[in-house]
Amino acid sequence: MTVEISLLIAIVGCFIGLGGWLSGRDKKIANDGEWKGTVNTKLDQLIEGSKQTATILAKLQEHGERLTAVEESAKQAHLRINRIEKTRGE
Repeated sequence: MTVEISLLIAIVGCFIGLGGWLSGRDKKIANDGEWKGTVNTKLDQLIEGSKQTATILAKLQEHGERLTAVEESAKQAHLRINRIEKTRGE
């Protein structure tokens, strides 16, 4: 009789342990899913930010090229003005 009770207690203990393990596993899976969702959202925000940065850099590059062209044009204009002034004797 005591062997049967001990066996019954051992079996009940195994089921309780198994139930606790399954419950902990489910909570861990749920927490991992939430964490992955948060990480994915942050990565998406970083990717979008890098795309915006690339767009801004492309615009800055374009403005730099235009500025260089304007500076070159102004330099040529100054050379022409200087030549005109020299021919007038100023």
